[in-house]
Amino acid sequence: MHPLATRLLPLAVLAGAGIAFSGWTAWNTVKPRAVPPVAEPPPQAAYAARVSASGLVEGDGEDTVVGVPEAALVAEVGVRIGDVVKPGDLLLRLDDRLVRAELAVAEAELAAARSRVARLESLPRAEDAEPLAARVAVAEAQLADAKVKRGRIELLFQRNAISADEVDARRAAETIARAQVASAKADLAHVQLPAWGPDLVAARAEIPQVEARIAAIRTRLSRLEVRAPRAGTVIGAGAMVGELAAPGDRDLVVLAALDRLLVRLEIDESQAWKLRPGAGGRAWVRGDRAHVVELAFERIEPKAGPRRAIAGVPGERLDGRAVQVLYRLQSPPAYYRPGLMLESDLDASAAAGTATASAVVP
Repeated sequence: MHPLATRLLPLAVLAGAGIAFSGWTAWNTVKPRAVPPVAEPPPQAAYAARVSASGLVEGDGEDTVVGVPEAALVAEVGVRIGDVVKPGDLLLRLDDRLVRAELAVAEAELAAARSRVARLESLPRAEDAEPLAARVAVAEAQLADAKVKRGRIELLFQRNAISADEVDARRAAETIARAQVASAKADLAHVQLPAWGPDLVAARAEIPQVEARIAAIRTRLSRLEVRAPRAGTVIGAGAMVGELAAPGDRDLVVLAALDRLLVRLEIDESQAWKLRPGAGGRAWVRGDRAHVVELAFERIEPKAGPRRAIAGVPGERLDGRAVQVLYRLQSPPAYYRPGLMLESDLDASAAAGTATASAVVP
């Protein structure tokens, strides 16, 4: 065989094989194929026009964060998470030993004030006059004795039997005895008088002042027993015995009404025009669209605000404004609880292309 033919034959065989493989590949690519069946059809929207949104489950009405009136140690915690309470049920009791001591002091002061008033109102008293009357009799007897002695001294002085100094001393003694009689009679007359009006008025005025202070202390004492302001379920109970509770603590006890559950949905401002007040919707837990809960329109919040971080994941967009819409969950499953995140479709079919002013929240 010619040498040139020997060299070109392998190349020709490779070129033919390449052309055949290319043709087979092109034909295999364009030939019709059977479409395999769908294992699980994708979920279909329940409404022809809809607004999709996500939000959190909450109780009917705002959660009640129960606070304390003053800083004090927690002496008793009366509830646990999940307890159902009625208005007036004990939630917390703070340490009240110091306040009770103040109450005891005030009650003692009240008893003393009433005793002073009773003593003044009982004047004059016969038992107070008897000792003073005896003192008057003694002073008069001493005065009579001083007069007799002074008379004798003066007779002796007239006979030049004694000096003038002795006469002066007896006369001074008589003067002192006379003053003592006057003093005793004045004291006796004083105790026989009724209480002085201004003293009685001042003593009586102390009683309502102390009573008002006692009432204030008892009010403070009752406030140290923190009781439920409303009926509801305890969804938060972070207080512990022995810890210091202070005004502003938001995790002591939290109440919520769980007899009716709502979901608060955020609608982006670009979709707000599609809202149809009164229309229903459907909601489901993220990733579990097989279990759908019907929604009943509750209300639209009157003011739009900035978007909130719902999921709290990094990169979540918070720019833009949003309208908050509340829907009531109809017959929700038992595991639905406040704080659970739901996805939803809201019926906007009647509002598609015909937005009304009532659908847009100012």
